[in-house]
Amino acid sequence: MTYGKALLAAGVLVLASFSTSAISAQAASPAAKLAFVPYEEPGGTDPFAQGVSRDLTDDFAAAGVAIVPLPPVNHLEAVATAAKICADTGTTGLLIPEGRYEQTGKHNPFINIITYPTHVELRLDEVGCDGTVRWTTTATGDQSVSGFISVGNLGATVDAAYRIAAQGAVKAFAGATVVSAPPAAPRQPGAPIPPGAKYLVLPFAQPTIADPHVNDVTHSFILQLQKRNLNVVLGAPIDHLTAIATAPQLCAAAGAQGIIVPNVRIEQSDKTGRSHASMHLGLLDCGGALVATGADDADMGGIGGSAVTGIAERAMVPSLDQLFPSTKAS
Repeated sequence: MTYGKALLAAGVLVLASFSTSAISAQAASPAAKLAFVPYEEPGGTDPFAQGVSRDLTDDFAAAGVAIVPLPPVNHLEAVATAAKICADTGTTGLLIPEGRYEQTGKHNPFINIITYPTHVELRLDEVGCDGTVRWTTTATGDQSVSGFISVGNLGATVDAAYRIAAQGAVKAFAGATVVSAPPAAPRQPGAPIPPGAKYLVLPFAQPTIADPHVNDVTHSFILQLQKRNLNVVLGAPIDHLTAIATAPQLCAAAGAQGIIVPNVRIEQSDKTGRSHASMHLGLLDCGGALVATGADDADMGGIGGSAVTGIAERAMVPSLDQLFPSTKAS
């Protein structure tokens, strides 16, 4: 596998909050030169992703954090190949962002005022060259725009909320102290995943990114896997990027021979009444090597919780066809 091809911010800042947790007893050094994995992934269709990457890059520079920007790369693949990325770029670790946003519309019919609150959650992981998540923080950004009958550019409101969250995440990292790990050898594949294997499936939900709809998406995903006659067991929510380093323990605890790691980004617009999903799937062996990927996107009319599941299902079927081509319906 290789890492990909090429590398909007606007609005008024309103609110920033963040929570930080250290993965190791001591935290990572922001003074170290780190490879920055963009928020966008190859083939992704998130319209805000490049703006988030630019915001983070600018904020790192303002905070004095030395980074080497990478072209877009599958985030799970970046962790799996962390040793090679570190060696190629002369860096001591990786910085990888992940997040979500939610924008809802509220209409006061008596005075024709429309309000669109927007909420963003943005996690920033610092990953060692051995593929271990050594430090993490999740920052939030909130914006709200109102107008008489019309509110103008709602996309700029999402951009502004992401910018708030990006500043919070970078501020937390710049104030941390992280211990650099020694250079790591490239990760070696584990035993081949045998036919009829049992798979551990990670939920779409992750502990620090609280999307209220993804439990339904996970249920639908399990049903799709079972329709393909795959033997699967659902695991507990974890930071997906930690699955690389902990794959042997995860497999042993579940009695599994492989791990399925799903991720989806969903954009919904009250203004257009449409939903869009970008799905990325990864298959790990029990040594933590990424052995297969699948990705697709989908678009449909409708918004709200039921539309989240519907649009995710449209994207997951072709993605699973790529991950498990032998199970593809003829």
